[in-house]
Amino acid sequence: MTDQENIRWLRDRLQASLAVEATDPAELLDWLEARRRDVLFSAELIPLREVADWHQADNGNIYNATGQFFRIEGVRVRSAPGVREIAGWDQPIFTQSEGGVLALLSRETPSRGVEFLLQAKADPGNVGYLQFCPTIQSTWENIRGLKGARRAAFAEYLDASENIRVIYRSKHNAEGSRFWRKSNENMILFVKDAGGLAIDEEAFRWASLSQIKQMILLDNVVGPYVRTVIAPL
Repeated sequence: MTDQENIRWLRDRLQASLAVEATDPAELLDWLEARRRDVLFSAELIPLREVADWHQADNGNIYNATGQFFRIEGVRVRSAPGVREIAGWDQPIFTQSEGGVLALLSRETPSRGVEFLLQAKADPGNVGYLQFCPTIQSTWENIRGLKGARRAAFAEYLDASENIRVIYRSKHNAEGSRFWRKSNENMILFVKDAGGLAIDEEAFRWASLSQIKQMILLDNVVGPYVRTVIAPL
């Protein structure tokens, strides 16, 4: 099947799901708030010169000692009149050898309809630290388990199989004002038999599309990547 055919199929399942799916996100919000209180995670701004394991090269570029993650380099921009507000500028920009994956696992049950598996992910710049993110929000290095990184949960479900239906898979440019030519691969994956999923209930929760829509209207609850991944639906 093509992506369009799979998307139409899932839209039909979502339409049928409206009769039984949960619409009130109160339980999810209570769970997230409890996790925010309990999570062992903190962050504070410190001077750049104090950041451990990051170095400045002779040309001024900033890089990690392991060679992983991103680099900070400079970019010089020149723009024709009317394309941008000014004719040109210089700025720092993040560079990375490859992007990552943003994937939502979905399932359907008779009692709850179609649901999507959200991850409560902690990032230092988040308000409240934890926000609902896609099931998989990871660099390819972590997905492959390279250079000692812990392999991302559910990475084994990224390919089509007898149990996995790939609804769509497409690359999207990350924010071009901050990242140099970086793309993330957006995916929705339907798990035909989700009974075998080993889910850490301290980090993941199932949510209906109606609940996700309600939570998107709230401040600092749903991360931006969930919105981009579900947009085709």
